[in-house]
Amino acid sequence: MKWAIRDLLNPVVTRSMLYGSDPFDIEFILKQVDAIDSMSGKKIQEVWLGEWGRKIAHYTELRDKAEATGSRISARAYAKMITECHYACFMINIQDLEHKTMIYNGLVESYKHYISLCDNKIEYIEIDTEFGKLPAYIHYPDDGSKESYPVAITYSGIGSCKEELEMLADPLNQRGIAVITPDMPGAGAAIIYNNVKCGGPQLEAAFEAIYKFIDSRSELDSSRIANFGLCMGGGYAFRATAKNPNTKCCVSLFPLFMNYADQGSIPVWMKKGKWSSYQTADNYMEGMKLIEEGTISSDFLMVHSDDDNWMSPEASAKLYEKATGYKEKLQVVEKPAYVSEESIMHAMPVGEQYHWVKHLAADFIAARLNGGNK
Repeated sequence: MKWAIRDLLNPVVTRSMLYGSDPFDIEFILKQVDAIDSMSGKKIQEVWLGEWGRKIAHYTELRDKAEATGSRISARAYAKMITECHYACFMINIQDLEHKTMIYNGLVESYKHYISLCDNKIEYIEIDTEFGKLPAYIHYPDDGSKESYPVAITYSGIGSCKEELEMLADPLNQRGIAVITPDMPGAGAAIIYNNVKCGGPQLEAAFEAIYKFIDSRSELDSSRIANFGLCMGGGYAFRATAKNPNTKCCVSLFPLFMNYADQGSIPVWMKKGKWSSYQTADNYMEGMKLIEEGTISSDFLMVHSDDDNWMSPEASAKLYEKATGYKEKLQVVEKPAYVSEESIMHAMPVGEQYHWVKHLAADFIAARLNGGNK
């Protein structure tokens, strides 16, 4: 079947737009991709990274001029655009680890510059586990000076990073909730800098360490905790709640348990290759069975779609049945926009609707952590 070269980038485009990349910037770059006259992954990568690199240079010049003239609001906006450009580059499936690290370095440094311009306090932390440190941020809803904050822990899976999780933190910050955004095992700086791979034992250690960290911080109220995750992180949120039954609530957006997923629908490049292998521990699939253990009695919200081609309706129902307390299920019925038969991804059906789903999810959490919305 004949289909456009740009369709190869559907998963990357979806996640880039979720993170906030400007749709006109994306369309401009996709037109450059359309002009490629051969189906060459190397050429697509070259054009994608090159065009985003030019956007980075342009927005950096604008950011620096804004800072020089004291225009903090503009400087912050341009700084965020720079991180969005770096993130779009990070999403490309690059097998060369040195090149991948170089791209991630750009995202890390640009994000640090961006948060230095934010009005609320965003604190870099490292959470110790027996397998290594998990770099993370605490996003406070204000200057961080209050004595006590309800806290949500956000999760995403391999291929992601703590910088991406700001999109989960922001609606919660708006409702007065502090948010911890960790690089989980196999993700972001945890794997790239600290070699903490994704596997069942590593994740179990991470859940324990994050809760222990909250207990060590007096301003984080350990009696008011929520778990909030998307994709693999939706499964992580469920397991973290099962391990900590005093957790107030759990929200899972298009949750993924790897052993529930249709393995035939997962792209080969996500299961094989130098970068994919580097992110995962030995006996990865066997170890991931640990994440499926247990049930939760905390309040639970699951958002899913029958168009999810990894977690079938039956698999999603199986997960939902593991919640034994109060629970709600939201089914997204809109068909994915960025999709072709060859390149549909698990995250698309719900991810494309995140702009409105996030408010329902944040309200669900806020009602349980602070008694309502702020």
